[in-house]
Amino acid sequence: MKRADNDLVVLVKECGEYEPDKIRLMVLEGMKTLGYSPRGKIALKPNVVCAFDPKFSSVHAYTHPNFLSGVVRAVSEQEGVSRIAITETPAVGNPSPVSFHFAGYTKLVRELKKELKKPVRLVGMDEELRKEVFVGGAVHHQVRLARSFALADSRIYLPKLKGHCVSRMTGAVKLNIGILSFDDRSVRHDFLLDQKIVDLLGVGYPDFVVMDAITIGVGNEALPLPRKLGLILMGKNPLAVDLVASRLLGMRGEVDVPYLALAIKNGYKPASLEEVKLIGDAESERDLERFAERVKPYDDEFYRWQDVNKELERMGSPLRLYFGPYSDKGEEKCETGCVMGLKMYLAFLEAYAGVEAFAKAKPGIFVIGKIKEEIDAKGANVFIFGSCSSARILNPGKVVKINKCFTTASDMFLIVGNRTGIKSPFFDPRFLSQYLSYLLLSIGKKLVNGRYLQDIAYFASQGLFRKI
Repeated sequence: MKRADNDLVVLVKECGEYEPDKIRLMVLEGMKTLGYSPRGKIALKPNVVCAFDPKFSSVHAYTHPNFLSGVVRAVSEQEGVSRIAITETPAVGNPSPVSFHFAGYTKLVRELKKELKKPVRLVGMDEELRKEVFVGGAVHHQVRLARSFALADSRIYLPKLKGHCVSRMTGAVKLNIGILSFDDRSVRHDFLLDQKIVDLLGVGYPDFVVMDAITIGVGNEALPLPRKLGLILMGKNPLAVDLVASRLLGMRGEVDVPYLALAIKNGYKPASLEEVKLIGDAESERDLERFAERVKPYDDEFYRWQDVNKELERMGSPLRLYFGPYSDKGEEKCETGCVMGLKMYLAFLEAYAGVEAFAKAKPGIFVIGKIKEEIDAKGANVFIFGSCSSARILNPGKVVKINKCFTTASDMFLIVGNRTGIKSPFFDPRFLSQYLSYLLLSIGKKLVNGRYLQDIAYFASQGLFRKI
């Protein structure tokens, strides 16, 4: 794939607050400086992986609505743009109307429709009809993408810069996980996750990236803790933007972020930060290091919920994780599958119930992977996650196994429930009423859009007929 010279340029702009008009002007400057002129139908992809009532989640987990507002306004001013679709798939089990509402996007788009001359709509990829797209990757041969994304003339990504509990960081490249609906999203979300992400670059390569690095998230990506960085990053190459962003988090993406390293190994450029030309308010790596001081220290909070047992010990909890390899043939652990679901599940429990609830929890054992030594549960409940997982358990209380690859945080909320002795937000009446109302709304949209009929037809043609 041939790219222009300025595709390895990243524009860094200081921006201390989420002021839509200021952001609009910066994006207009960025598009002009980097030679990006969007035309036709635009797919605008923010990060809205997780947005709930603030009582149950973090307002720093998603691209800020004022940031989105500034970008949409800038794009709508481009003469060649005919229409804009803001589109995303949230985390598995989370219908898009839930996240769109609590992220402030539903209200924002309602206002933008009244103000802007260009048509703007908010599209849940989990609700829209899909188009089959060839990938030819190591994990995905083909995927089905929402039509608003697959048929767009130009794609703009608006990642939120955050740390990540298993992938080290999330930025522009990893944003492609959100172009998949729940069925394709769960495929090989295990030890092949990095390869999955690289595969998706072939069908999800953005034409322009505007990264929200004003307030970044550290710790767990679903419930990040805020730190003020005060920057916006822009570029036409997602890998280049991510390499710059990784340096702002104290890492070298080409080495420290597995999926970026694999993308480089597979031939994507740039191969290192040294190949990126920095312009704007940062013109050298030294400038990036100066900005990185704003989000230090790299302390326990910075890496919160990246080590399960460390966090359980921090809270004085009687819960413990046994984490082993996914195969009898080696010692390699699946760091990007069920353990990621567990980290998110426990992080949500802490945010909702608090540290004291963990200290007062019932003794319990989590098992992920193949544990070779015997585990004496001493009457504690045992929770086994993942189809590859097994262990010899002595003296267990109740044994619960979720025989699924991978086991998501949603699975754990539904099946583990309150068995740990920690109250789950999923059973909070306030959460249930909100969730169920938006779930019904999402079901209605799928019925009207014909999404269910399309999925049934696909299953019949691709799965049922083959078996017959």
